[in-house]
Amino acid sequence: MESPRAETNTYRLIVTRRNASEILLLANDSGWALPQVQIHPNQRLAEQLTGEVNRAWRVDVCCLLIPNLPTCRQGEMPKYVVMEFVQQKCDAPTGMLWVPRVAVNACVEASEARLIQEALKGLHANAENEKAGPFAKPGWLEELFRWTQEQIAPLGLRLTGSFRQLNASPTFSLIRLETEGGAVWFKATGEPNSHELCVTVALTRLFPHFLPQILGVHRPWNGWLSAEAPGISLDQAESCAAWEQAATQLAEIQIASMGKTPELLEAQLKDLRMPRLAERIDPFLARMNELMAIQEKRTPAPLAESEIRMFSEVLKESCALLESYRLPDTLGHIDFNPGNIRMSEDRCLFLDWAEGCVLNPLLTFEYLRVHMMRGRIEDPAASGSLATAYLRPWTHFYSPEELRSALQPAPLLAVFAYAVSTDSWRSADAAQNPVLPGYFRSLTRRMYREAVQLAQRSEPCLG
Repeated sequence: MESPRAETNTYRLIVTRRNASEILLLANDSGWALPQVQIHPNQRLAEQLTGEVNRAWRVDVCCLLIPNLPTCRQGEMPKYVVMEFVQQKCDAPTGMLWVPRVAVNACVEASEARLIQEALKGLHANAENEKAGPFAKPGWLEELFRWTQEQIAPLGLRLTGSFRQLNASPTFSLIRLETEGGAVWFKATGEPNSHELCVTVALTRLFPHFLPQILGVHRPWNGWLSAEAPGISLDQAESCAAWEQAATQLAEIQIASMGKTPELLEAQLKDLRMPRLAERIDPFLARMNELMAIQEKRTPAPLAESEIRMFSEVLKESCALLESYRLPDTLGHIDFNPGNIRMSEDRCLFLDWAEGCVLNPLLTFEYLRVHMMRGRIEDPAASGSLATAYLRPWTHFYSPEELRSALQPAPLLAVFAYAVSTDSWRSADAAQNPVLPGYFRSLTRRMYREAVQLAQRSEPCLG
């Protein structure tokens, strides 16, 4: 379709139709072969794959499966993906041919034929396994179209047939479906985020002004259909005013959640209240001490045991200090990033609540503040203006001086809450994992730097 580019991965496309009984092959100088595309790493895979096919052939396909084949190992190329033609009865694009699966072996090179058959074997195994994820089964997109039309018909809407698939996974799906009156989004999640449906349904019921409207729930797929949030995402905004609006509305949804902790915990939001954080300090830092001890690289230098002891004391005192201000436990979000905040003229909508939690409110604000400072806002006064916008609604309950003081330990505690929000740091094989030890050592060094700065600023309080 296009020549290879720098920093791309090659994917060979096993495009199927009619319950994967036929495969699409491309004519070349030596006979027939699978078509292939070049994909940029670190971008949404399904969106790129389906987009490349649509641009090249002017047809719609959906991703079914990224098979675990020998050629899919890291560093080996090409990779394979199993896809399905949406227009099942359409002729093959120019220069291509639909070939029965049983005839593929006679059309392509023997080693590739074996890989194709192995990939399709996995696809059919998913189709026959009731416990397998629904999105690696032929025909799932057609079923989604039918179900979605049933949900939106009472609203006077009809699907146009246009869609954009963003995820390709047996148990996860994110897809935008266009209607004659706007767009709707279908999202489904599997482990470890299978709780997101319960969380999203509960938060939409409790705080309808702050989340997109849910139009239907597909429980067998653990998914839901939502109206498209209007406006732009906050990470596209270039003005401080947009960030200040988001900060203000974050405070408003948190204030609205006061007193609703039992309902939030029942809805499976993570429990990151201050006592829960405090009780994780000792075991977390004991594990980090172990990970520092096995570091092989000389730089950055591992923290010494004495440094971790000092850090532990500051962390415990910070928890006690923040708790002393008696701010309420509220709705929080460990992954509160601007890409999940939609901005319109009159309000913000907050999306993607897999990392929703019950947390001290100031820590979620700290995540927002850090994202702004790392983004395109270059005004040195922006951080102060953001804090003013966020704290203003809270001044109905606390004095500005109390709130400003309570913000002091937030940078340290926000990183700690993020680090212990899952149990991956407890994992018995964390030391053998090639990624986790370095990741947690990096987080711990960052917390140590925050602890040193906090101790220097607040020695009378923390000493």
